[in-house]
Amino acid sequence: MKIAYVCADLGIALGGHNGASAHIRSLLGAWKQLGHEIIVISPAINAGAEIGFPILPIAAPQIFEDLTFQARERLEKSTDNHAWKKLRVVRALGHLWNNVALEKTLQDAFSDYRPDFVYERYSPFCVAGVLVAKRLGIPHLLNVNAPLAWEGNKYRKQALQEAAETIEEAAFLSASHIVTTCKELKEDLTAVGVSPEKISIAPMGVDVELFKPEGPDFRHQFQGKFVIGFVGSLKPWHGLENLIEAFRMLSSDSRFHLLIVGDGPLASTLRAFEKELPGRVTLTGNIPHAEVPSYVRTMDAAVAPYPMLEKFYFSPLKILEAMSAGLPVIASRIGQIPELIEDGRTGILVPPGEPKALAQSIEHLAGNQDWGLRLGKNAKEEIRQKHTWKHRAAAILDAAHKTIQENASFPRPLPAPV
Repeated sequence: MKIAYVCADLGIALGGHNGASAHIRSLLGAWKQLGHEIIVISPAINAGAEIGFPILPIAAPQIFEDLTFQARERLEKSTDNHAWKKLRVVRALGHLWNNVALEKTLQDAFSDYRPDFVYERYSPFCVAGVLVAKRLGIPHLLNVNAPLAWEGNKYRKQALQEAAETIEEAAFLSASHIVTTCKELKEDLTAVGVSPEKISIAPMGVDVELFKPEGPDFRHQFQGKFVIGFVGSLKPWHGLENLIEAFRMLSSDSRFHLLIVGDGPLASTLRAFEKELPGRVTLTGNIPHAEVPSYVRTMDAAVAPYPMLEKFYFSPLKILEAMSAGLPVIASRIGQIPELIEDGRTGILVPPGEPKALAQSIEHLAGNQDWGLRLGKNAKEEIRQKHTWKHRAAAILDAAHKTIQENASFPRPLPAPV
């Protein structure tokens, strides 16, 4: 099939190191392996980033670049709340204006290239992809990974909140079909009026060739240590405060070492913790996704220490990747995680937001490493049977076939080029 993949998010680089970038590249790669033709439409193209697919760039409006430059200049001169507020307004306007650029790009692209369907990663304030596809009669599948309007208001003090919510609802209701990552997000979508029949659930997948137990590692740097590892962006909702507190409880035992792979807003907190326990904590900063497996293979156990959150809508890539590499994973029993990990067989589940339970599970695992090896072996087999990117790509294609059939009786000819 001919697929147009759209990611209009100004903050996602196709060649980036974060989970969103890895998700995009992995899904596209799986579709390519299944024999499908793909074009990618995105504004975020890294210099020199090779993703292996033709890319149609969405040109950001120059006025957005100019206003962003001015707002950052003001912020350098004054770091008060008013300067930050202006920058947040400019960012929100940039997302809104990006709709105009995306609309033109899609109109131009689809005058020459008519895909069987559009698959779009939902972006903040973005509705152009849905509406253009609807206007042209092209089936449109919207991939919703987070309630972005709510998330922006909760975590980023997002400007133009009412506009964000209005546009988000319009995008959800206008899509031909929605592919989301978990049942919690499906419930959010049905709450705003999306028919449950229009929603499919496809959790994250994993590249099992990249994240395999065999391969290079850094074990020689941690001889005699039991390495506890975390991989991901250092953001408040990942429960790093719980991990810090749990590791403090274990700090009297010198065999334990903490390895943190990633960067983000809580990096300064972790650097302070590194100084508190010299020689016991290693922070890598940002690591290219292709290099992450070497760090994962260095770990004896991986943790996903989520707190109790108001909304838990994550499908944690880090858990699946660690399981694929044959690691025992200790994770919070929240949201989708109990669907990914069978407690005591493919990993360990602990109550969310309870550092003591996390510390006890780490200590128990360190004292029963044969059990840990069995957990990791079972986890690796589970991933290969159910959670590869090929599994996810095929499931999304099934939803696309159904959507194409449902839209076949209502063809709309493309308008003549202007």
